[in-house]
Amino acid sequence: MYCRFIATAKYVAEELELRLKGRFSDIHAVAVTGETGSDEEREARVAELAESPRRVLVATDCMSEGINLQDHFDAVVHYDLPWNPNRLEQREGRVDRYGQPKPEVRATILYGEDNPIDAIVLDVLIRKAREIYKSLGVSVPVPVNAESVVQAVIQALFESRRPVPTAQMRLEFAEFGTVQQIHDQWDRDAERERESRTRFAQHAIKPDEVSRELEAMDEVLGNPDAVRGFLNEASQRMAFGLKRKNGSFLLDCTRLEDISGRLGWKKPQEVIFDGVPPADGVQVIGRNHPLVVALSDRILGEAFAGKPGSKFARCGAIYTSAVDRRVALALLRLRYRLARRQGGALFAEEVLATGFRRSGEKLEWLPPNDGEILRLLEQATPVANISEQERQKQVAWSLEVLAEAHDDLRAIAKQRAAHLEESYGRLRQYISGGRIRAECEPPDILGVYVLLPGGNR
Repeated sequence: MYCRFIATAKYVAEELELRLKGRFSDIHAVAVTGETGSDEEREARVAELAESPRRVLVATDCMSEGINLQDHFDAVVHYDLPWNPNRLEQREGRVDRYGQPKPEVRATILYGEDNPIDAIVLDVLIRKAREIYKSLGVSVPVPVNAESVVQAVIQALFESRRPVPTAQMRLEFAEFGTVQQIHDQWDRDAERERESRTRFAQHAIKPDEVSRELEAMDEVLGNPDAVRGFLNEASQRMAFGLKRKNGSFLLDCTRLEDISGRLGWKKPQEVIFDGVPPADGVQVIGRNHPLVVALSDRILGEAFAGKPGSKFARCGAIYTSAVDRRVALALLRLRYRLARRQGGALFAEEVLATGFRRSGEKLEWLPPNDGEILRLLEQATPVANISEQERQKQVAWSLEVLAEAHDDLRAIAKQRAAHLEESYGRLRQYISGGRIRAECEPPDILGVYVLLPGGNR
């Protein structure tokens, strides 16, 4: 139950408990207001109240934002009418939200039939706001601020001697004038919102084209499975915890003081990699999450430092049963200059996985970012020890091949630049952009990994 004033909330809570105790001995009514203290203290009061089998929370608008109530309550009563109708939606949104177990949430507005202020607020503002919401499915703000409403209501009550229904239509607002003018402006705002929602509906977009672009973005940014796999591998090499906890994961990186300090994490965190968080405090870890960025920075730093005994290396060689002949996998960094016809240029870069193998005297290149290349990078495991001398020999061979493959590397860069232009061209009709020209220099070599057939070694 929501009240506007602290004194009203306290009074209502006391009266409810007093009057209902005779009928429901196990009922508890508690007032939580701005006097209660911090958000943590208010949450503690709500959690304590939730232990009661029958409960009523009486609150001021300090509880209309920030604290979720859907787990323990399934109805909202507006004891006082707010002069801003959007406040009703904020109040109800604390209970009627994702995670509410009940199939129905009731919302009730109380108002006094002999109270002229309630009549004005209800008829002039709230009913109009609800009418627009039912029509559009979204709220359109009132075209006047709350202070103007208060001034107009007080002026009407003290200066008009007409009956309330007539007086309320003669309310005067400094910005607009009469109530009818406000409603006219409100209708125009709602119509603009309707047109905007229609304009951006994008009915012309074809699902298969959107799917293709999303798949291309996954290759660049990493899908949830790739992010989870990255953290799983990193946890084993960097000694931090990642284990399943019901439908989520418990991630403990407190031992990595530089990273936990950078994130401000002083205790293990509950995380997921896809979907909507099942509860407050659960974080969604995606490719651009600060944790992934921090771990990537540290891993790259260690790999480029090249210290002996490091668990991360830019190059290497293994015997594996994943291949039947020698294959070298290379990670390339491509940098683009995107020139626009209307002037100006953008810069972009990407990391590309490719590979090559000998086919007689000819060098056979594997398609960049091919599924087979990514599978080998993720799943190829050593089946036998390899000597340091042999490892150095194989890495030296792969680097010599790349050093001589100037034309091939330029061709790969041009092919990716053309692919970028084509992808942007497909989106031009939806984003109203001009043509771009993608220019790319020969790629940088970030890492090389040689896979040697070795199932019988």
